[in-house]
Amino acid sequence: MKFSRREFLGVGLGLGSAMAIPDFVLAMNENSEARNQSDIGKVQPLNEIDLFVNKCAEEGRKFSSDTLAADNNSQWDRLVNNYFDRDKFSCVSVNSANLCPSLKPVQGMVELVQDMLAKDISFPMRGELAEASLGYGLGAMKKWFGLEDQKYQADYLIALVANSTQGNNFINNGLVTSGFFDPQKDNVVVWDVNHPTNYQAWEYRKATQGWAKDSVRVVRTKMFANSVTSSEAGKGCMPSDPMNEDDILRAILSLVDKNTKVVTLSWQSNECGILLPMERLVHELRNINKGMHIHADSAQTLGVLDLSLGDMGVDSITGSFHKWPCGPKMVGMLFMNNRTGAAERFTPSIWGYDEHIMTPEDYGFKASSGKIDPNAKRFSYLGQQNDATLVSTWMAALFHTGKFHPQVTPGKIEKRVHYLGSRVKEALFRNLPSIYADFKPKLAYKWISTPTTNDALRSSVFLFRTPAGINAGDVVKNVYEQHQIAIANLKVLGHDLVRISPTFCNTVGDVEDAVTATVDIIKAMGDGKLANNTVLRAYV
Repeated sequence: MKFSRREFLGVGLGLGSAMAIPDFVLAMNENSEARNQSDIGKVQPLNEIDLFVNKCAEEGRKFSSDTLAADNNSQWDRLVNNYFDRDKFSCVSVNSANLCPSLKPVQGMVELVQDMLAKDISFPMRGELAEASLGYGLGAMKKWFGLEDQKYQADYLIALVANSTQGNNFINNGLVTSGFFDPQKDNVVVWDVNHPTNYQAWEYRKATQGWAKDSVRVVRTKMFANSVTSSEAGKGCMPSDPMNEDDILRAILSLVDKNTKVVTLSWQSNECGILLPMERLVHELRNINKGMHIHADSAQTLGVLDLSLGDMGVDSITGSFHKWPCGPKMVGMLFMNNRTGAAERFTPSIWGYDEHIMTPEDYGFKASSGKIDPNAKRFSYLGQQNDATLVSTWMAALFHTGKFHPQVTPGKIEKRVHYLGSRVKEALFRNLPSIYADFKPKLAYKWISTPTTNDALRSSVFLFRTPAGINAGDVVKNVYEQHQIAIANLKVLGHDLVRISPTFCNTVGDVEDAVTATVDIIKAMGDGKLANNTVLRAYV
């Protein structure tokens, strides 16, 4: 994979499409040695990046004997203390559904690239950095998401965008603008606990663009319930604590018919904690309408689940690196399933240039023709982006695939995150009786919206209600100020909720401390010892 500077800036067709080398760091060594100094002058960022990657890999070899069983807390504690600079934390975040600390290799790469750009913002410099991010980085992500055995190349499948919000809006805007979704005859199925960019955004378009009455169908969630009536299920309602997958599928499928062109759901909801059985759901949906577009908002599953996307069958997913993966801030991912021609269904809402300073016309797609790339590159014409964060997505992918800590795999991360969720559940079962005298584990769904009856239907997004008169926003504020622990509060379907969501950057001690501190704060607020009813917004 060798590009001269002229080729890179002039006629490059996408570095990701040229990636076919499994050992990315070895490839970088080969490229670094092969580069002629006359081609790049004093610009050799790939050499510096190569040294940093190898340094991180060498440091991780001391963990080669750690098998990382989900419940081996001593081994995971060693990982946490090595890959996160906890001594510098002014608070401990147990709020992965919003934001996570960056891994040391990620933060180190951000700082390295920022320093490079502070000294040199030339095209040669930026070209080298694009090679690191949109070449090697996308190749590493392909391995992370179980796509390494696919015939399709990385840049036909993955685009780097700003975050899940931008990715979701690309999708719901583009499906309509392209004509794939006709709001006068088709319908889209959404979920009332989707992220607003994947729910309210559709209803907003319906209200402002004169769509047909039945164009947006909403799956409803019956909060703090473990069952629904047959009539409710038939109208697309599921309980927040389903007994089994059938409770979920029955509600969703009841709204789907031959006119359903789009089903767009949060794979795991940040608002009620349900983890959808996506693989089975996709299979059932394809049986009804093979041509529909299935989008899975994966803001709460990227870095949580072992995403074997090559076998999943979804048409698109979005995700953010700043959440569960503990990657860089200000960058997200949009995956397109090229087997279904998903990218060709979209008209992009942004026309700009890519990492090669090239527009679609430079690739043969003249604006006057009304055509554009039939691959994920159509979502990458975003103009100038943050090179430091783009390169650092590669570091996150290398961590999650064991380049740094040899025993880390997506499957082990998934099991550890689920285990930490189990510890949240256990801690809530122990502590909630002190604020709810009638709390019983078998009836936990009355207080906890996250599924507790069937643990296969959740990961570690736990939401629970506060006692009457206790403002969840003030709970979060007091937990932060009194205990230096960051959690979250949400207003969901009329309920004021506290959310605790740990991931692999947290220890079991963090989980126990977060739950204990939260319940202690609620008791103190109930006794009038701490402020209440002062915070009026959900984000504090």
